[in-house]
Amino acid sequence: MQPFTIGDAAELSGDVCPDQRLIGVLAELDGPIDLELLRAGVEGCLPDQPILSRRVIRHGAATWNATWQDVAVTVADQVIEQSVDDPVTATDALMVAGLPERGPLWRLLLLRSPQRTHLLFLAHHVLLDGATAVAVVGALLGSPAVQEPPPQARRHPLLRPLGLLAGVGRGVSRSSLLVPIRSGFRLRSVTVALEPLHEVARSAGATVNDVLLLAVAETLRRLAESRGERLARLAVSVPVTGGSAGAAGRNQVGAFVVAVPQRRPDESDRELLGRIARRTRWRKQLVRGSSGSPALSYLLAALGRLGWYRPLFERQRAIITLLTNLRGPAQPLNVQGSPVVSLTPVSPALGNVTVVFAAVSYAGRLRVTARLDRSVWAEEPILVDALREALDRLADTA
Repeated sequence: MQPFTIGDAAELSGDVCPDQRLIGVLAELDGPIDLELLRAGVEGCLPDQPILSRRVIRHGAATWNATWQDVAVTVADQVIEQSVDDPVTATDALMVAGLPERGPLWRLLLLRSPQRTHLLFLAHHVLLDGATAVAVVGALLGSPAVQEPPPQARRHPLLRPLGLLAGVGRGVSRSSLLVPIRSGFRLRSVTVALEPLHEVARSAGATVNDVLLLAVAETLRRLAESRGERLARLAVSVPVTGGSAGAAGRNQVGAFVVAVPQRRPDESDRELLGRIARRTRWRKQLVRGSSGSPALSYLLAALGRLGWYRPLFERQRAIITLLTNLRGPAQPLNVQGSPVVSLTPVSPALGNVTVVFAAVSYAGRLRVTARLDRSVWAEEPILVDALREALDRLADTA
């Protein structure tokens, strides 16, 4: 048995429906593969991925009392084949169905469709954060584990109590986009070349994450305008991994909130990116300096114990969306000789955040996926077109 960290307890407290708190990576293959060979490959990887050999044991309602138990993994139960018509739609259904807690909280599904073969890796967020999940998927598909850059030197101890401020902002404008989410969702993705985004980010003293913040903000402002609304204040929550979580086998994620400003008259993309970068720099420093904001984790775990987590987050107005940006394999992967064409990330939603964005880089491309609650399905074309136009324009700016 291994005790939960306070970060683990906070993540488990957030699993309050309507769907289980799962993350996923969908890999599209350019050719068929054999299930038994896949299982044999996964079994060979398990000794190097001990995080995949443990399950959650609950001890009462308080999640901080839960523990991890190391268990023997039956690969045939974890690596499963399924025939589907549409792998993306199947991903939605499988994530809604969830994972049983009686075993390790992950699955690798071989999805066979009339078009192409896909591999879907699912895991509970209490088991893996997004960065660790991408690293694990890379290892299972035959790539060296992908790690985030080493974390910066630990900040001065006086900064640590200020880490909670990284997640605080003025809130967002009133919007019909903030309504309690329902069970079920759709995934829609846009793919763009990665290097042009790096170039435009460098020219503005920004990062690719800042570029994504600008694209996401423009997308949601366009969506709000289609409803006759104006998002003057638009705040986004951005997870930040601890950097060594994968190696340590721990889920260590903090988050900062950044308000994305509106464009000024005659302001260029580079100028606006510079303003966004200045806002994100300090908040990122705060959350990294606080080791994932343990104060916030204690608060979230307490809300879960009191039964206030879901009611509070269904009424929140601190953020309008979440944006996760993950570093995937830089070199193309192949499984049993079949090239991996693309990776699609899937991030969990919570409370009243009806649109959640996740991005992952792979072999020189960046795929941005929007998870859409039922309340925004009617405006799906507007959202996808706006996201594609924003990313293409920013890439052309380079």
